[in-house]
Amino acid sequence: MRFDTWLRVVLAGGGVLGVLIYAFILVIDPYQVVPFAPALPRAPISTNQRFSYPAIARSAAFDSAVIGTSTMRLIDPARLSAGSGARFANLAMNSATAYEQARMLELFMRHHPAARALVIGNDGTWCNRRPDVPQYTFRAFPEWMFDDDPWNDLLYLFNDKALEDAVRMAEYLAGRRGAKYRPDGYRDFTLDFGPRDPRAAHKRLFKARPRPAERGDAAPRLEHPNWRFPLLDRLAARINALPANTRVVLVYPPVHDHYLQTMAVSMGECKARAAGLLAGRHDLVTLDYMRPTALTRDEDNFWDAVHTTSDVARMLEEDIRAVWRGETPPSPHVVSWRND
Repeated sequence: MRFDTWLRVVLAGGGVLGVLIYAFILVIDPYQVVPFAPALPRAPISTNQRFSYPAIARSAAFDSAVIGTSTMRLIDPARLSAGSGARFANLAMNSATAYEQARMLELFMRHHPAARALVIGNDGTWCNRRPDVPQYTFRAFPEWMFDDDPWNDLLYLFNDKALEDAVRMAEYLAGRRGAKYRPDGYRDFTLDFGPRDPRAAHKRLFKARPRPAERGDAAPRLEHPNWRFPLLDRLAARINALPANTRVVLVYPPVHDHYLQTMAVSMGECKARAAGLLAGRHDLVTLDYMRPTALTRDEDNFWDAVHTTSDVARMLEEDIRAVWRGETPPSPHVVSWRND
């Protein structure tokens, strides 16, 4: 066979193969973004939540959401929804930057303009005082999934990652693979760790974090008027712009006391600033676990400095459900306040 003939055959074959692969991705639609894909019982399949959660944020199955980082991931949306009349999804993402959380919140609100409730976690991410905080982590963030043009998504689906996730989705649809996350975004990631090893947890809690000489209680306190919290200003602006009927619970999740002492003064200032910025937000409830308490001093409550056990998450859920009903949270480890 002449070389030019062989080359044409190879190019034609490659073109046909490329078309077939692209068609497979569009039909399987692993990210649930293709407007003309056939209706199939899909589930969140990508290991990167930034690719799995936009479809959940757009879903009409939910009217309420949890927003935050991995410190809020163990909050079970099904438990929050039970008996509340709300339908929660958990959209908290591992190591989510303030920008990524804001984008997820914006996407959810565009598709749920009359959202019933939002639970927003602030583990210190929004209290960063640096003026140049990175918008992204090392994880890919698909900006194209966070706009309202479904057609431009087609430009980003012909690649090896989309093909990998399409294969995973096909395996899920064939019953050969489980979903990475529940349809409401929840996954108990601590199950991946195996049995908790107290000695290993102790090392993770205390490694490379010397305790400051001065202890702080991280209580809201205005003592540093020259400090600036640019990300906090943006969070407050977004919360204050939410519809009046959307109930908001702001959570400062528990972190271990040893770690808390490295940022107690800054967090106390940030909490006080947040209270002032959000003072006009009617019915907003703040739940503050980020204090030195029996909860945060007990190593058995933590996997590492910032990730609690599932038992602690159950306690947070009960407190959130209580304030949703207008009651006092039952936990003795939280300080709460409600705006008038």
